[in-house]
Amino acid sequence: MTIETLSFQQSAAWKDRVLPPVEQVAEGVWALPVPIPNNPLVYTYCYALADGSGVVLIDPGWDGKDQYLALTSALADLGFTVADIHGIAITHYHRDHIGLVPALLAKNPDAWVAMHGEDLRAIKRFYTNAVDLGTGIDPNLNIARAYGVPEDRWAEVESLQVGSNKGGSKSDSMSLYRQAMSRLPENIHVLDDGTELPLDDGRLTAMWTPGHTYGHSAFVRDEDKLFFSGDHVLPTITPNIGLDSGAITHSLGDYLRSLEKIGELDEDVAVLPAHGFRFTGIHDRKVELVEHHHERLGEIRARMEATDDHSVYSIAAGLHWSRGFESLHNFNLFAALAETAAHMHYLGIDIGVGSLVGKD
Repeated sequence: MTIETLSFQQSAAWKDRVLPPVEQVAEGVWALPVPIPNNPLVYTYCYALADGSGVVLIDPGWDGKDQYLALTSALADLGFTVADIHGIAITHYHRDHIGLVPALLAKNPDAWVAMHGEDLRAIKRFYTNAVDLGTGIDPNLNIARAYGVPEDRWAEVESLQVGSNKGGSKSDSMSLYRQAMSRLPENIHVLDDGTELPLDDGRLTAMWTPGHTYGHSAFVRDEDKLFFSGDHVLPTITPNIGLDSGAITHSLGDYLRSLEKIGELDEDVAVLPAHGFRFTGIHDRKVELVEHHHERLGEIRARMEATDDHSVYSIAAGLHWSRGFESLHNFNLFAALAETAAHMHYLGIDIGVGSLVGKD
């Protein structure tokens, strides 16, 4: 089965990088786009599932007043209020997925929250300052130096670290986000592979798919063959493997194994991703993603032979990037370096950061 869109509206919006409309994607299931500020991804899909007299959300999206309004207005159009939210399931801890959770819980503290234990631990390491959420390692480590970034570009990478004062409003925003994450409730439902979420109606099962983050989980609804893939499988782009640097020593290997795991799903399952558009053809998409990473590994081997500078920055500079390496700045530069580091480690190449933070 080839990859086919299930929504021309979503496909068109993704192509034009504009916000798509709210759309019903199955009986009692809606895709609610929540904007991401100043980001080429533009939005994250929050999925709303009717549950008894209320609703359950998957990945409510980025934090902020505009985002909160976009989500709650969409819910209101469907006949729901924040008080009707029974629970919130999180695919992974990145801000564009979990950011609105504290604001929603402030209005509805009785709603349950469910996420994988590894990502919950990652958040706790972040807000206690034991680890930097952007780099996944000791917040005092100069990651730019470790990756061999030229000194005149250090600020681009350093500004992403929580303890930095070089990021201006971005650092202020991250500090507020860090404070919000520290207020997550203690009674979170900790997911594992195969855990059923506490829905009033129907079944929604977690599938542990480590790679993009170590605790990334997708969700399966067998009754109507729906696969909420989070960032694990996207229709046209490849999720970054390496941003969860606390797990960089196994992130690519994890991801490739997780791709094999989705081969257990029915070929005609409807894939509902966090970005892009819903589609069928998950087995073909899996093959494409595996091939992409093996091609990247081949590029790195060739680059290693072509230069004596084996720093992460030097290797990344010699790889193919869709917009060209020269166009990568700030977060996009760090993301490229992190992904390169994950692939280098997979090949047994020193990535220059010594001992990475492990799991608690």
